[in-house]
Amino acid sequence: MGMVARTFFVMMMLVALSATASARSINIIVVDSISVPKATLQPAAEHDTTIFFPAFGTRGVVDTTKLGTDGIKSYGRSPGHSQVDWTKFGIASGSLILAIGALHVYQLNAWWANQRTTFHVIDDVDYKANFDKAGHTFGAYYSSHFFGEAFNWSGFDSAQSDALAATCGLLWELYVEIEDGYARDWGFSRGDAISDFSGAGFYLLRNRIPYLRNLEYKWTYFPSQQLLENKPDIPGQSLNFIEDYGGQSYWLSMNIHGMLPEAAKPYWPEWLNLAVGVAGWNLDARTPDGYNDFSKRKKAWLIALDYDIGRLIPESDIGIINFIRRGLDYWHFPAPAYRIYPEPRFYILFPFRMSIG
Repeated sequence: MGMVARTFFVMMMLVALSATASARSINIIVVDSISVPKATLQPAAEHDTTIFFPAFGTRGVVDTTKLGTDGIKSYGRSPGHSQVDWTKFGIASGSLILAIGALHVYQLNAWWANQRTTFHVIDDVDYKANFDKAGHTFGAYYSSHFFGEAFNWSGFDSAQSDALAATCGLLWELYVEIEDGYARDWGFSRGDAISDFSGAGFYLLRNRIPYLRNLEYKWTYFPSQQLLENKPDIPGQSLNFIEDYGGQSYWLSMNIHGMLPEAAKPYWPEWLNLAVGVAGWNLDARTPDGYNDFSKRKKAWLIALDYDIGRLIPESDIGIINFIRRGLDYWHFPAPAYRIYPEPRFYILFPFRMSIG
């Protein structure tokens, strides 16, 4: 399949999924997220799928910090309310198509150029100490977020948006895995595919189960020496930040304030979280004669402070600012951290190399 055909496949995937989901009528209420007089809202009838959510809620789900402790509520509306805004949907779809096309071209030049061969499956548990699976999980998770932003902005209700976003995020990542399967130096990895399912599944569950919103999966990047010295594992290949696992770390950030009992909440800042992280360690290790030494490559485990960007940066009346604000909440910014394994060490601001121990 040529580059144009493959790109067209991804474009049509997004459009087809979106059209299928919008086949039935969708009633939505989009309001300012400052205050809503409850007297103006009527309880939803049984089986009504109308979803009430604030215009700039957190990642497309109800922002309970604005609505109080009641959480997600459903409300009915009188006839004549707006449905999906197809103009916005067209703009969002066009933007996603352009982004997917550009990313495809980048990946084609970085990984797949002059690599075409028959489809094959590999078992790559030794590659980067299997740390790359954390990256594949994040790729599906973060991709789902951007699909979700598009569907939410277009007017889909939260349940449809979450399901569509997770599906599109998963299919995009699986498309990349299939392309790897046709590349001579790569191959379709079952472990990578399982990680893709995990990332998209966590996105869906997190957005549909309120308690799971106390958890966030985040990413940190700081260029490794392997990238700075341009020494890829596969000679002649272009080393890029996506494949630079030695400079990446992934974090499960926990909203401690949200998990604490009400009596203890005043003693813990809302914006301060704790995170457990995994990072690559010695991922560029080589034998004395210059070959990759997979036996010395390991995963490092850390614990660190983390920031809730959604609470540190005030909500804005400008939509694009809120879009950036929500996107940044998937990033783990430099913070004090302690590496538990291997070689315990305290970092003043991880991932910078200022450390004690």
